[in-house]
Amino acid sequence: MLKLILVGLAYCGLFHYAYVTTITPIFAYAHYVYNDPAIDGLFVAYVCAVFPLALFKESPLPSNFGAALLYVLCYAPAQLMLLFMWEREALELVVLQTVLAASMGALFVMARSGGGQQIEASVEPAKLSMTINVLTGVSMLALFATFSGQMELVSFNDVYDLRSTAASTQRAFGVDYLLSWMSYSFLPYYFAKGFLSRNWRDLAIGVVGSMLLYIAMGSKAGLLLGPIIFLVGVIYGSGGNALKRLLIGVGVGVAVTVLVIPGEGIWIWARSILLIRILGTGGWTMSTYYEYFTSHQFTYYTHIGPINAIFGGYPYGEYSLGQMIGLEYSGSYEANFNANFWASDGFAALGLAGIPFATAALGLVFYLINVLTRHCAPRLVVMWLTGFWLALLNLPLSVAILSGGGLVTVLLIQASISRRVPDPDFAQADALKISSFDTSFKK
Repeated sequence: MLKLILVGLAYCGLFHYAYVTTITPIFAYAHYVYNDPAIDGLFVAYVCAVFPLALFKESPLPSNFGAALLYVLCYAPAQLMLLFMWEREALELVVLQTVLAASMGALFVMARSGGGQQIEASVEPAKLSMTINVLTGVSMLALFATFSGQMELVSFNDVYDLRSTAASTQRAFGVDYLLSWMSYSFLPYYFAKGFLSRNWRDLAIGVVGSMLLYIAMGSKAGLLLGPIIFLVGVIYGSGGNALKRLLIGVGVGVAVTVLVIPGEGIWIWARSILLIRILGTGGWTMSTYYEYFTSHQFTYYTHIGPINAIFGGYPYGEYSLGQMIGLEYSGSYEANFNANFWASDGFAALGLAGIPFATAALGLVFYLINVLTRHCAPRLVVMWLTGFWLALLNLPLSVAILSGGGLVTVLLIQASISRRVPDPDFAQADALKISSFDTSFKK
């Protein structure tokens, strides 16, 4: 545990250095502020950043890796950024950071639950692949039917015009969900299965699908989907020391980005991917959401569609939470700053009091993922859920579950389960090791 905490401190130090020397000077126009903190403030921030590591335990369960990813890419940077961007009373910040530390620690505990149940069935790989093939085919047909007249391979400088055009395109009912599932669930399946089985056909489907999403909707994240899933598989390995490898790997990436990659030309885009899009956005949105919604009306969870449909009362009319932040900080509703569950389901819903509810909800999701995917090889599940893990970093929990691939991935696994009882010799074995994928991926 001590080694992990020391690695965590080093990681926080690297991000701190990157924020001061690179993020603030280059991206100040995007409201990345650095208010030089006092020593006692730094001490509290670093302690709160690494405290949850004392509650982390190694486990090959999929949700344990998801929680580790959440810690490295969102929680630790956010603890520091809350301090750097803070403009209120110091005591209020200490309370906020302490509550978040308790939340992350609780998530580490809940993420390793649900893996000890006896298993009496296994996934049929052929059935699962056939189902996803059909759904992917339908999704691609929907994509062509919707965007065929405006597909264009554009540079990253022009991608926002393409996104604007795509956003204004009329779509048939259900198309948005299909395309979202294609991005967050179907294509990640092909990449995960392709990498694990060295199946070039599956990898080709993943690459082609990602390119289609880019030329139709300007999805830059889609272009990085394959490499990210590959890295997730490498870092996860067999499930041991994954958090430490994540901290070291991302820390090295931060150091290289700051010290080696040039700060001009196209390299600025490369820097922004890691420092802003991956590491900085979570802390920025948590800071701005807390600042804005504790000074305005809370949503009391009416920002969640079904709740608003039943009870009504959403205070911001036709505008989403992200659009309200866009108006406040960019002067336009067209800027939509979606945010993670801490910011949206916590701060926007109930302020600081919303954090325990958001934590409990995600903890339940972690538990259900472990239970409902135990029929499948854990490494496949971890890689397949990469889209969902990333959605958690940028979307409310309900949206990540429904549109971000969480629910549909679990349902696909459940729908492909064979109810045949496996070999009795394995009936009492660790459920993580019982999967027909374990053998099919080694062929």
